Amino acid sequence: MNNVFDFIKRIRKQKHIDRNYAHRYAFVGIGNHSINNLYPVLSYLNVPLKYIVVKSRQTAEVVNKNYGAIIGTVDYETVLNDPEIGGVFICAAPQHHFSLVKSALLKHKNVFVEKPPCMSTSELEQLTEIRAKSDRICLIGFQKRYSRCAAILKKRLPVEKIISYNYRFLTGAYPEGDVYRDLFVHPIDLATYLFGEPELISTAKTEQSKGQTTLFLQLRHKNVVGNIEISSQYAWNQATEDICINTVSGVYRMENFQSLVYKPKPKTLFSIPTEKIRPQFLEQQHLYNTNDFLPVFQNNTLVSHGYFDEIKTFVDLCENRKTKNLSTLEMIKPVFEIIEKTIIFAKI
Repeated sequence: MNNVFDFIKRIRKQKHIDRNYAHRYAFVGIGNHSINNLYPVLSYLNVPLKYIVVKSRQTAEVVNKNYGAIIGTVDYETVLNDPEIGGVFICAAPQHHFSLVKSALLKHKNVFVEKPPCMSTSELEQLTEIRAKSDRICLIGFQKRYSRCAAILKKRLPVEKIISYNYRFLTGAYPEGDVYRDLFVHPIDLATYLFGEPELISTAKTEQSKGQTTLFLQLRHKNVVGNIEISSQYAWNQATEDICINTVSGVYRMENFQSLVYKPKPKTLFSIPTEKIRPQFLEQQHLYNTNDFLPVFQNNTLVSHGYFDEIKTFVDLCENRKTKNLSTLEMIKPVFEIIEKTIIFAKI
């Protein structure tokens, strides 16, 4: 038995440390989000970064001093002209994403870009056309599509008859950026991914100030209607993202991408709820839960929230490994259309 355990451990270890890459990669940006959520995944996967592109020569010198063999540079053009670079990660100021992505695609480089990839539907259409001509990969960093909870729901929901859903996305104030494209885009994107292309059928809002607003959106998809509450008028230390999906057979509840449960509904007999005749206690199914007891890879929030799988997917695509891009430029066009309508409504 010990030999079996040793064999399994050896295989796991070998799989982790024996990762071979045909290409090298570049990363544009070294901000807070990159440092906390993206670079740790690249390090875990041992992705061979050759360049980190930054804004100032001073920061480039710090990279050269402290990041081993990685080259810090302000010369993006030189990076794009390097034939060794098989893919570029872009996580800069959102207003610069469009030009950075466009330049990379025109140089026939595969691109991972943190959301938003651009600032308008018209820019998105330009990038879509350029990508098609370059025949390169462009993966948008909508990480929630790659979360473990979303993966489970994506498998189970197609066989369910969905009645409705309620989605809450509640944060504190966000005066430092674009609250719509940086934050509120997330629930709209995940709802689009899970339920299909949406139509905005009603909206309501509260009083607003810079970075603080609450919106209520009602979306109609092909076979389901949902309500979304998106707000930056709560608190960051109480931030919440949860979704309740009501189906004919039962109810799914997801909380902060840490928990996904399914509770079946009691049966009916001749349209009469059997629970009114005899009390029923149906067991709740835990479809996904993180476990803080063991601080291992599978329980890391970078995995549960989808950061790990989105980056791994991009690298695997660049390395011609079999996988699927869940967030292409074409896929997110309906999301941008809803966001633009939401912004117009919020300014009225």
